[in-house]
Amino acid sequence: MSAGTVLAPADPIAEALWWRDEAGADPDGAARAADEWLARSADPELRVLARHVRALVAVERGRFSEARQHARLALVSARRARLGERAAQVLLTSAWIELERADPDTAWRQLEAAAEQLTGKEAVRADCLRGVLLFHQDRREEAAAVLSTALPRLTDRRDHQWAANAHVARGLAHLYRNRLAEAEADLAAAERRFASAGRAGRAALCRHNRGCVALRAGDLPRALRMFDEARAAGADPARHPEIRIDRAEALTEAGLHEQAKGELHSAAERLRRLGRDARLADTWLALARCALRAGDPASALDPARGAARLFRAQRRQAWAALAVATEWQARLRMGPVSRFSLPAVKRAGRACAAHGWTTAAAELWLEAGREAARRGRRGTARALLGLATAVRDEQPGSTRQRTAGWLGEALLAEDEGDQRRLFEACRRGLREVEGYARGIAAWEPRVEAFGLAEELGSVAVGAALRAGDPRLALRWSERHRLGAAHRRPVRPPEDPRLGSALVRLRSAVSGAAAADGTRLRTALSEIGARERAVRDRALLVTEDGPASPLGAARADVDEVLAALGEDVLLSLFAHEGRLHAVSVVDGRVRLHELGREAAAVHETQRLRYLLARQAESGDQRVGAVYASGAAEAAEAVQRQLLAPVESALPAGRRLVVVPTGSLHAVPWAALPACRGRPVTASPSLRTWLRGRADAAECSGGASVWVSGPGLEHAEREVGALHAAGGGRLLRGAESGAEQVLEALDGARIAHIAAHGRFRDDQPLLSCLDLADGPLYGYDLDRLRRGPRTVVLSACEAGRSVVGRAGQLTGLAATLLGRGTATVIASVVPVPDERTAHLMIALHSLLRHGVAPAEALAAAQAAHGESGFLCLGFGG
Repeated sequence: MSAGTVLAPADPIAEALWWRDEAGADPDGAARAADEWLARSADPELRVLARHVRALVAVERGRFSEARQHARLALVSARRARLGERAAQVLLTSAWIELERADPDTAWRQLEAAAEQLTGKEAVRADCLRGVLLFHQDRREEAAAVLSTALPRLTDRRDHQWAANAHVARGLAHLYRNRLAEAEADLAAAERRFASAGRAGRAALCRHNRGCVALRAGDLPRALRMFDEARAAGADPARHPEIRIDRAEALTEAGLHEQAKGELHSAAERLRRLGRDARLADTWLALARCALRAGDPASALDPARGAARLFRAQRRQAWAALAVATEWQARLRMGPVSRFSLPAVKRAGRACAAHGWTTAAAELWLEAGREAARRGRRGTARALLGLATAVRDEQPGSTRQRTAGWLGEALLAEDEGDQRRLFEACRRGLREVEGYARGIAAWEPRVEAFGLAEELGSVAVGAALRAGDPRLALRWSERHRLGAAHRRPVRPPEDPRLGSALVRLRSAVSGAAAADGTRLRTALSEIGARERAVRDRALLVTEDGPASPLGAARADVDEVLAALGEDVLLSLFAHEGRLHAVSVVDGRVRLHELGREAAAVHETQRLRYLLARQAESGDQRVGAVYASGAAEAAEAVQRQLLAPVESALPAGRRLVVVPTGSLHAVPWAALPACRGRPVTASPSLRTWLRGRADAAECSGGASVWVSGPGLEHAEREVGALHAAGGGRLLRGAESGAEQVLEALDGARIAHIAAHGRFRDDQPLLSCLDLADGPLYGYDLDRLRRGPRTVVLSACEAGRSVVGRAGQLTGLAATLLGRGTATVIASVVPVPDERTAHLMIALHSLLRHGVAPAEALAAAQAAHGESGFLCLGFGG
């Protein structure tokens, strides 16, 4: 029995009034009491109060159609019995219900009708609801003023529930006026009030809204944590589907677009079931903004238009302005628009900015300015870019807003031919992105954060190319490679919930292996749910300790030249569909154009395909055909990529390659000029330099040899390696994920021979099969420090997904991000029996002090293989 039941008054009317105020704290108890009165009592007043209680219970449960029905029945009964005061009280609740159903006109009529008959505490409540209605119609200044007047009066009357409601509404009004400190204070006060009144669900919703404040302030990690805490504390998306919309906005910001769309579709379905179709406008707008961020403007157009229409009908002008701006952004990105559209775009941006959507306004003006420039309308372009630049420093400004402003400044400088100002604007914008990303530990949102720098880097690289200065081009192409793998590893927190989620996922995968038919479908559904749980928890990871400044890892050209020595550098980068390179040979830095990027990507994909078919072919004649095609493709790749340095590559000279993202999986050993040559491929020069320093610092640690299940050759492979090199051997039942992770942490060298699976859709769910199930990229990102050298003797374990700004995500990229200096892994399939011989030769050379890149080159040449890469630092 609840405390409310114990304390309820004995008089039925007093008890009903008590339950009316406590329906939110104990909806089940209130519903039972109301149902009993409706079943047994003929007292008209008690029946009105019972219906009123029932309406409030339905509101608490998010069932607004049901709440509306109970309120109507209560109102009819009150008027029939001439209970004017009770009718006014019901009207007040009914106005709240209509507000939640997004019918502001009806809500206003009912509120005004109620206010005429209400006195005392109920009259103050009516004033509070008036402020809430003003807020929902985007009259935020008026709303804040009315609520500020009502709050002390509610407090004086000890009406804590409605005082908490007033704090929530005023806090949200502050939020959308960009007064974030005041918003946080109000929402925290509301949370305390609801918690002290025993209304845990409402308190949890306040915590969720505080997450919205953090998201508006640009603090994505805090927003995600608060959303998670709110859900754990009782913020139920089944009752309040709108919390899915807010979370989807955060997932969109983190780059998890498919996951965000899933949340939004769930929210839309639940809103329809609850009879709240009018609230679908929020869902449509969020879907449109998600599609824009995902690079799919065509899918953004219709939801944005529908949202704008519905917002106007609801008199939510601020939200209508944001929906219109989103629609214009989609139209601009889909292709040319009429020149007569540009003034309308300018006005749409001004409307957005006037309602506090300064980031959306800046992005719209920036897009429109570039469209005007493409049309040759220089004056219009400069005016629009100037608007984007002008709001850059408005407070509180998001990183996206400031980045858009600096990009606008750079484009204005480009138009004027002011190179110094252009580079300074790009430098300032990139610094904003670095500072923002430094506070994000979770891998996927960190990669998305660095993607904000993509256009800034492109503008700077274009200016460097026009200048024809190879050092400048090298410097800015490297700045363009801001990325997750550049971070210095710091100790991640012990997160039992993430560890448990990964254990449950492994268990589900293992269980599915023995299932069939209906059981298999159920098992696959469970795996999907477990994968989502892992991704959700991984978003909340924070690093334990101060993040090191990324600027300290910046690669100076002279530092690179000194570190290279006699090695040859080839740094590849793409700009506007063309492939370029900076080469460094004997201290001489040169700039080259290498042709169409698409041609190089096509030939690389063709080469990898033919090598894979050759490896898998069991027929010698068929294998020879594939080998001939692979040789032809290798010649084509070499002609395009190595032409600038081929003449400077005498036998044995080492080559360091920094590929552009789309060429990260080139099997360099297959190119004629690279057979037997030490080649290191690194995501960036900063990664290469950091790996060089880490390799020099890390002298301790053990050797670790791991084999996964179901690979006969792997068992023999790691057994022979352990016998020759000593260290720790994990095979059979001992090669469980947690045992392997514990052994890998800080090891000198780690060799893992296991089946591998690469996931293009979710690269951190790429995995290596171990005794108790898969070891995922998420597992590897939990390492305090990766082994100095890692050899992944598994098919295609060296592959990565290329994200925004060329960011790489996969097993190898994760290890490099956790402090591993060198990763040796394949980018094409290699048969197990051939891999075993190759690995024994490789480790024999490593034991004799041969550097990883040289050892791999010699071993592959001796065994006729070409599918493995030396990634990171190969020295």
